[in-house]
Amino acid sequence: MEDRLQVANSSLKNGEWKKGRDIADSVLREMRDRIASGDASGDLLAVAYMFRSIGEAGMGDAESGAWDFGIAQTLYPAYSKVDLQPYGAAGELLTRSRYAESAPSDPARRPTQPPAEHGAGDVVPPRKLSGDKPEYPLAKAASCIENTILVRTIINQQGRPESPSLPAGTDPVLGVAALDAVRTWRFEPATQDGKPVRVWFELSVNFHVRGC
Repeated sequence: MEDRLQVANSSLKNGEWKKGRDIADSVLREMRDRIASGDASGDLLAVAYMFRSIGEAGMGDAESGAWDFGIAQTLYPAYSKVDLQPYGAAGELLTRSRYAESAPSDPARRPTQPPAEHGAGDVVPPRKLSGDKPEYPLAKAASCIENTILVRTIINQQGRPESPSLPAGTDPVLGVAALDAVRTWRFEPATQDGKPVRVWFELSVNFHVRGC
């Protein structure tokens, strides 16, 4: 896997966005099927998400690139300071999605952009309209661990999630499976004084294993 990721990195630095993205995506799929747990699993996943995000940004998919870069940062916080210059315009685009360091009292890592808007009225929270169910990672199925993963994200004015994060200590394999599902979810956006607003929103993603 590491050799393939090195090829992906070289491809991205050469502006071969689709090749780099496709390699990172294939590695991610393989990791989710093979990695059950372990202290280093989050770091390995973060590398692949990082490279996939660069490929997506290079291909002009800023939304997917920002989401995957957010996952990379929540799995490996040092990526909030990674040097993106070698990736040219793609790196410049992702720079806008850097996360700030976590506040000591906050278990979730926060993006730099303030998520809430202020006004006189109360905020009516978002309401989920549609989205995929989470897929239980194949490598963890034998353990029959049923768990609930907390995901924190911003729901923007269009009802789309952005800037994903996970509480510290979250199982990274289940965490990324939850985030992959949440990225497909669409919401009726939160409103304040009758107008759509961006808000922080915490979501609980439940995993159930068939046959356990």
